[in-house]
Amino acid sequence: MPKPTFLNLPEEKRQAFLKIALAEFADNDYNSASISKIVEKAGIAKGSLYQYFEDKQDLFLYLTDVSNQEMLQAIRQSLPPDPQAGFFETLRWQMSITVLTAVQYPIQSRLARRAYTSPLPFRDKMLEQARKVRSEHFEAMVKKAQTNGELRPNVDPAVASFMVQGLMNDLGSFLQSKLGDADQKRQSKRKGDWITRPEVEQVFDQVIAVLKHGLGK
Repeated sequence: MPKPTFLNLPEEKRQAFLKIALAEFADNDYNSASISKIVEKAGIAKGSLYQYFEDKQDLFLYLTDVSNQEMLQAIRQSLPPDPQAGFFETLRWQMSITVLTAVQYPIQSRLARRAYTSPLPFRDKMLEQARKVRSEHFEAMVKKAQTNGELRPNVDPAVASFMVQGLMNDLGSFLQSKLGDADQKRQSKRKGDWITRPEVEQVFDQVIAVLKHGLGK
Protein backbone atom coordinates (compact mmCIF):
# COMPACT_ATOMS: atom_id res chain seq x y z
CA MET A 1 0.00 0.00 0.00
CA PRO A 2 1.16 3.58 -0.59
CA LYS A 3 3.27 5.26 2.06
CA PRO A 4 2.19 8.49 3.81
CA THR A 5 4.60 10.41 1.55
CA PHE A 6 2.49 9.50 -1.48
CA LEU A 7 -0.85 10.05 0.25
CA ASN A 8 0.29 13.51 1.35
CA LEU A 9 1.04 14.64 -2.18
CA PRO A 10 -1.30 17.23 -3.72
CA GLU A 11 -4.27 15.49 -5.36
CA GLU A 12 -3.33 16.68 -8.87
CA LYS A 13 0.23 15.38 -8.59
CA ARG A 14 -0.91 12.09 -7.10
CA GLN A 15 -3.46 11.46 -9.86
CA ALA A 16 -0.96 12.40 -12.58
CA PHE A 17 1.51 9.83 -11.25
CA LEU A 18 -1.16 7.12 -11.02
CA LYS A 19 -2.27 7.81 -14.60
CA ILE A 20 1.29 7.35 -15.89
CA ALA A 21 1.94 4.22 -13.83
CA LEU A 22 -1.42 2.71 -14.77
CA ALA A 23 -0.73 3.14 -18.49
CA GLU A 24 2.73 1.55 -18.19
CA PHE A 25 1.47 -1.56 -16.41
CA ALA A 26 -1.61 -1.84 -18.62
CA ASP A 27 0.46 -1.70 -21.81
CA ASN A 28 3.18 -4.11 -20.67
CA ASP A 29 3.34 -7.35 -18.74
CA TYR A 30 4.58 -7.07 -15.17
CA ASN A 31 8.20 -8.01 -15.88
CA SER A 32 8.46 -5.65 -18.86
CA ALA A 33 6.82 -2.66 -17.19
CA SER A 34 9.53 -0.09 -16.52
CA ILE A 35 9.83 1.86 -13.30
CA SER A 36 12.43 4.05 -15.04
CA LYS A 37 9.90 5.06 -17.71
CA ILE A 38 7.28 5.83 -15.09
CA VAL A 39 9.49 8.17 -13.09
CA GLU A 40 10.86 9.79 -16.26
CA LYS A 41 7.37 10.61 -17.54
CA ALA A 42 6.32 11.73 -14.07
CA GLY A 43 9.35 13.99 -13.83
CA ILE A 44 10.55 12.64 -10.49
CA ALA A 45 13.73 10.95 -9.26
CA LYS A 46 13.69 7.16 -9.18
CA GLY A 47 14.35 7.25 -5.46
CA SER A 48 11.14 9.22 -4.96
CA LEU A 49 9.08 6.24 -6.08
CA TYR A 50 10.43 4.18 -3.21
CA GLN A 51 9.34 6.94 -0.88
CA TYR A 52 5.85 6.41 -2.29
CA PHE A 53 5.75 2.59 -2.43
CA GLU A 54 7.83 -0.26 -1.03
CA ASP A 55 8.68 -1.71 -4.44
CA LYS A 56 7.36 -2.51 -7.91
CA GLN A 57 5.03 -5.22 -6.62
CA ASP A 58 3.54 -2.86 -4.05
CA LEU A 59 2.82 -0.28 -6.76
CA PHE A 60 1.31 -2.89 -9.09
CA LEU A 61 -1.00 -4.28 -6.42
CA TYR A 62 -2.16 -0.80 -5.50
CA LEU A 63 -2.87 0.07 -9.14
CA THR A 64 -4.81 -3.16 -9.55
CA ASP A 65 -6.87 -2.41 -6.48
CA VAL A 66 -7.56 1.17 -7.61
CA SER A 67 -8.62 -0.06 -11.07
CA ASN A 68 -10.95 -2.68 -9.64
CA GLN A 69 -12.50 -0.16 -7.26
CA GLU A 70 -13.09 2.36 -10.07
CA MET A 71 -14.87 -0.23 -12.21
CA LEU A 72 -16.83 -1.57 -9.24
CA GLN A 73 -17.95 1.95 -8.37
CA ALA A 74 -19.18 2.46 -11.95
CA ILE A 75 -21.15 -0.78 -11.74
CA ARG A 76 -22.70 0.21 -8.41
CA GLN A 77 -23.78 3.58 -9.82
CA SER A 78 -25.72 1.86 -12.59
CA LEU A 79 -29.36 1.06 -12.07
CA PRO A 80 -29.82 -2.65 -11.28
CA PRO A 81 -32.99 -4.54 -12.11
CA ASP A 82 -35.85 -4.76 -9.64
CA PRO A 83 -34.51 -6.01 -6.28
CA GLN A 84 -37.12 -8.73 -6.57
CA ALA A 85 -35.88 -9.77 -10.03
CA GLY A 86 -35.20 -13.44 -10.58
CA PHE A 87 -31.85 -15.20 -10.90
CA PHE A 88 -31.57 -15.10 -14.69
CA GLU A 89 -32.74 -11.50 -15.06
CA THR A 90 -30.22 -10.39 -12.44
CA LEU A 91 -27.44 -12.44 -14.01
CA ARG A 92 -28.15 -11.00 -17.45
CA TRP A 93 -27.91 -7.48 -16.05
CA GLN A 94 -24.61 -8.30 -14.36
CA MET A 95 -23.20 -9.64 -17.64
CA SER A 96 -24.28 -6.54 -19.55
CA ILE A 97 -23.03 -3.96 -17.04
CA THR A 98 -19.72 -5.77 -16.50
CA VAL A 99 -18.91 -5.80 -20.22
CA LEU A 100 -20.06 -2.20 -20.64
CA THR A 101 -17.88 -1.05 -17.74
CA ALA A 102 -14.85 -2.86 -19.19
CA VAL A 103 -15.36 -0.94 -22.45
CA GLN A 104 -15.80 2.38 -20.65
CA TYR A 105 -12.63 1.80 -18.58
CA PRO A 106 -10.28 0.19 -21.13
CA ILE A 107 -6.98 0.89 -19.35
CA GLN A 108 -8.24 -0.27 -15.97
CA SER A 109 -9.79 -3.34 -17.55
CA ARG A 110 -6.57 -4.15 -19.39
CA LEU A 111 -4.56 -3.90 -16.19
CA ALA A 112 -7.02 -6.13 -14.34
CA ARG A 113 -6.79 -8.76 -17.06
CA ARG A 114 -2.98 -8.68 -16.95
CA ALA A 115 -3.12 -9.06 -13.18
CA TYR A 116 -5.06 -12.30 -13.47
CA THR A 117 -3.51 -13.80 -16.61
CA SER A 118 0.17 -12.81 -16.54
CA PRO A 119 2.77 -15.16 -14.96
CA LEU A 120 3.27 -13.00 -11.87
CA PRO A 121 5.31 -14.31 -8.94
CA PHE A 122 2.32 -13.53 -6.71
CA ARG A 123 -0.40 -14.49 -9.21
CA ASP A 124 -1.72 -17.51 -7.30
CA LYS A 125 -2.48 -15.40 -4.25
CA MET A 126 -4.29 -12.78 -6.32
CA LEU A 127 -6.29 -15.39 -8.19
CA GLU A 128 -7.31 -17.14 -5.00
CA GLN A 129 -8.54 -13.92 -3.43
CA ALA A 130 -10.50 -12.90 -6.52
CA ARG A 131 -11.93 -16.40 -7.00
CA LYS A 132 -13.09 -16.52 -3.39
CA VAL A 133 -15.00 -13.24 -3.69
CA ARG A 134 -16.64 -14.20 -6.99
CA SER A 135 -17.51 -17.71 -5.81
CA GLU A 136 -19.18 -16.44 -2.66
CA HIS A 137 -21.20 -13.93 -4.71
CA PHE A 138 -22.49 -16.39 -7.30
CA GLU A 139 -23.01 -19.28 -4.90
CA ALA A 140 -25.18 -16.99 -2.77
CA MET A 141 -27.22 -16.11 -5.88
CA VAL A 142 -27.65 -19.81 -6.74
CA LYS A 143 -28.72 -20.78 -3.22
CA LYS A 144 -31.25 -17.96 -3.09
CA ALA A 145 -32.68 -19.04 -6.46
CA GLN A 146 -32.90 -22.64 -5.24
CA THR A 147 -34.76 -21.50 -2.15
CA ASN A 148 -37.18 -19.53 -4.35
CA GLY A 149 -37.72 -22.53 -6.60
CA GLU A 150 -36.09 -20.98 -9.68
CA LEU A 151 -33.27 -23.52 -9.90
CA ARG A 152 -33.23 -27.26 -9.37
CA PRO A 153 -32.38 -28.15 -5.75
CA ASN A 154 -29.96 -30.87 -6.85
CA VAL A 155 -27.66 -28.38 -8.64
CA ASP A 156 -24.39 -27.96 -6.73
CA PRO A 157 -24.00 -24.18 -6.10
CA ALA A 158 -20.22 -24.50 -6.44
CA VAL A 159 -20.55 -26.09 -9.89
CA ALA A 160 -23.09 -23.49 -11.04
CA SER A 161 -20.83 -20.70 -9.76
CA PHE A 162 -17.85 -22.18 -11.61
CA MET A 163 -19.79 -22.23 -14.90
CA VAL A 164 -21.09 -18.69 -14.52
CA GLN A 165 -17.64 -17.33 -13.64
CA GLY A 166 -16.17 -18.96 -16.73
CA LEU A 167 -18.74 -17.22 -18.90
CA MET A 168 -18.33 -13.86 -17.21
CA ASN A 169 -14.53 -13.95 -17.41
CA ASP A 170 -14.35 -14.35 -21.20
CA LEU A 171 -17.59 -12.79 -22.41
CA GLY A 172 -16.08 -9.36 -22.97
CA SER A 173 -13.19 -10.76 -24.99
CA PHE A 174 -15.58 -12.88 -27.04
CA LEU A 175 -17.79 -9.90 -27.86
CA GLN A 176 -14.77 -7.75 -28.71
CA SER A 177 -13.44 -10.31 -31.18
CA LYS A 178 -16.88 -11.07 -32.63
CA LEU A 179 -18.23 -7.53 -32.93
CA GLY A 180 -15.52 -5.05 -31.98
CA ASP A 181 -13.11 -6.09 -34.73
CA ALA A 182 -15.87 -5.72 -37.29
CA ASP A 183 -16.49 -2.17 -36.09
CA GLN A 184 -12.81 -1.35 -36.51
CA LYS A 185 -12.90 -2.58 -40.09
CA ARG A 186 -15.84 -0.27 -40.71
CA GLN A 187 -13.79 2.53 -39.14
CA SER A 188 -16.24 3.22 -36.35
CA LYS A 189 -15.95 6.85 -35.26
CA ARG A 190 -15.75 6.07 -31.56
CA LYS A 191 -13.88 3.21 -29.96
CA GLY A 192 -16.28 0.91 -28.16
CA ASP A 193 -19.37 1.79 -30.24
CA TRP A 194 -19.89 -1.92 -30.83
CA ILE A 195 -21.19 -2.34 -27.27
CA THR A 196 -24.40 -0.52 -28.24
CA ARG A 197 -25.15 -2.75 -31.23
CA PRO A 198 -28.28 -4.97 -31.07
CA GLU A 199 -26.12 -8.04 -31.67
CA VAL A 200 -24.56 -7.59 -28.24
CA GLU A 201 -27.93 -7.84 -26.54
CA GLN A 202 -28.68 -10.92 -28.63
CA VAL A 203 -25.51 -12.58 -27.33
CA PHE A 204 -26.54 -11.86 -23.74
CA ASP A 205 -29.97 -13.33 -24.44
CA GLN A 206 -28.47 -16.47 -25.97
CA VAL A 207 -26.06 -16.99 -23.06
CA ILE A 208 -28.91 -16.75 -20.57
CA ALA A 209 -31.08 -19.06 -22.70
CA VAL A 210 -28.35 -21.72 -22.73
CA LEU A 211 -27.89 -21.43 -18.96
CA LYS A 212 -31.63 -21.59 -18.40
CA HIS A 213 -32.58 -24.35 -20.81
CA GLY A 214 -29.33 -26.16 -21.64
CA LEU A 215 -28.05 -27.25 -25.05
CA GLY A 216 -30.36 -30.19 -25.54
CA LYS A 217 -32.98 -30.00 -28.27
